[in-house]
Amino acid sequence: MAAERDHRPGPGRWWARGLLVGYLALGAFVTLRPDPMGRFSRPITKAVMEATDQRWAVAFPLVERGGNVLLFVPLALLLCWSLPRWPRWAVWLLCVAGSVGIELVQALFLPARYPSLVDIATNSTGAAIGVGLHWLLTRRR
Repeated sequence: MAAERDHRPGPGRWWARGLLVGYLALGAFVTLRPDPMGRFSRPITKAVMEATDQRWAVAFPLVERGGNVLLFVPLALLLCWSLPRWPRWAVWLLCVAGSVGIELVQALFLPARYPSLVDIATNSTGAAIGVGLHWLLTRRR
């Protein structure tokens, strides 16, 4: 009979969980603020416009959608490391549910924010990338 794996968190798991708590606080600050994060995304959008010669109408959605993807990559990666017993698809579903929750809070309680199905799709894409990255980093060769 094979010995069962020890699922107790090791030092790396506590480190990942500590980072996860901090990242969740940052994510809540970014996504649940009463006002949009325009003052932070505006300079990035201007840099993208200069680098690509694109108009604001093209560059701003790229920055917003790219930011949504990038926001959920580390979240999914940290969740995978923090919850080793969870299958990766369940971590992805948790991220999707979190994204839906964020958009619902924005729709119901934050009138200056703009909830969007596109945000859910881009957040879900970021989560899928994070889960895939975890698979690449932890697979056995």
